[in-house]
Amino acid sequence: MKAGLAVEFVPDVLARDGIAWVTAVSWSMAPLIRPGDALRVTPVGADPPRTGAIVAYRSGAQLIVHGVVTRGDGLRDADEPVARTRVIGRVTAIRTATGRTLDLERPPWPLLERAFGWLAGLRVRGGLRWKARRLPFHVAAALWR
Repeated sequence: MKAGLAVEFVPDVLARDGIAWVTAVSWSMAPLIRPGDALRVTPVGADPPRTGAIVAYRSGAQLIVHGVVTRGDGLRDADEPVARTRVIGRVTAIRTATGRTLDLERPPWPLLERAFGWLAGLRVRGGLRWKARRLPFHVAAALWR
């Protein structure tokens, strides 16, 4: 998913303020993240993001927001691996257009993040793999949105 904010400014804002708010501009992380949602990005610590976390990374002149997966997310075309040096930060909160905020650092999100990571490691074939890996996003969106 692309996020709207000049990508060259995000690292500077993170270094100065410790957080940066960006706006989601695509449906690729729906139903959890939708266009118009504000995303709080914070710096990634010394440890690499855990599978299931949502990160923001640089891709040319764009900021891309994506869940961390180890074997692909079940889509037809696999994503290219992202170098750790391109990861700008972690998405730690989502605020909807109606003002509702999901803090991804507070329960139950850390448990759901682990579930995302576990599902990413499943070796399920065909259309079931995609559905199994998308299920937590639908559950989280249903409970929260």
